[in-house]
Amino acid sequence: MAMMRPYASCLAHGMLFRAGVTEHLSSQRQGWRSLHASIQREQPYEHNCPSVPDHLLVLHMDGPVPVERELSQGRGVSVIPEGGTHIIPAGTCFGVRLRAPLNSLHLYLSDAVLRTVASECAVGDPSRLEVIPRFGDVDPALTHLLLAVRDVLADEHPANTCYVDHLAAAIAARLVRHHSNSLAAVPQTRNATARDIAPAIDFMLANLQRPITLADIAAVTSCGSVQLTRRFRQVLGKPPHQYLIQLRIEAASRLLTASRLPIAEIALECGFASQEHLTHLFRRAMGVTPAAFRRQSG
Repeated sequence: MAMMRPYASCLAHGMLFRAGVTEHLSSQRQGWRSLHASIQREQPYEHNCPSVPDHLLVLHMDGPVPVERELSQGRGVSVIPEGGTHIIPAGTCFGVRLRAPLNSLHLYLSDAVLRTVASECAVGDPSRLEVIPRFGDVDPALTHLLLAVRDVLADEHPANTCYVDHLAAAIAARLVRHHSNSLAAVPQTRNATARDIAPAIDFMLANLQRPITLADIAAVTSCGSVQLTRRFRQVLGKPPHQYLIQLRIEAASRLLTASRLPIAEIALECGFASQEHLTHLFRRAMGVTPAAFRRQSG
């Protein structure tokens, strides 16, 4: 997947640096390369925003809130409900007037990521793809993806990088399929086999100790990140990031049983950000903590 450093676009728009904006969470220091996201409390304001090379999505996390927005196509005024999403395509100048306080999620997705996904989805010439502006529309599937980004922001574990890449690709695919000038369906392809994903699994197993991105995994296969995710779902019933977590938990289980290494050391050995991170995911997968699993296995 094409990578980016999108925080420059956030700076160019300047919306998050006005007086009256209280930023609660940001991906700026989390090392994400496929998107930038932030959560903030915004007080009423009026602002004219220059164009930037990234696509901006703004999710209303509460509401209803009255908003005015002006694009080259004209001005719109609406009361946006909780879950309403604004989509501002890359290269678009716009004006906005927020008439009441709002808790929001801002997400910047690079045009390069979008067009890489469009190419993988085979929806025609990616260079001709145009994202359609949206004004507070409610798209439950897109909302679900944006809220998933919110949850990862709050988690703040570096091991989430692969999952963030997966979310970026999924958001881009949603824009391509439902919020662009392309209505072409993704063509049907043959079902994937275990052989198709074997190089990706070998790469995961060889690199459990370090952070792995979805782009890293796709690079060792003959497909892009969207197609790779589709193949994993077909063969294993889960996306690559979930399977990577499974492999790490299995490795931790073996070390908990066969060694007396401290749990904190096992966590790092298996690619978890910390002992707490291991404990959280281990309990969710196994129903017990690592310490309890070790006692039961002893």
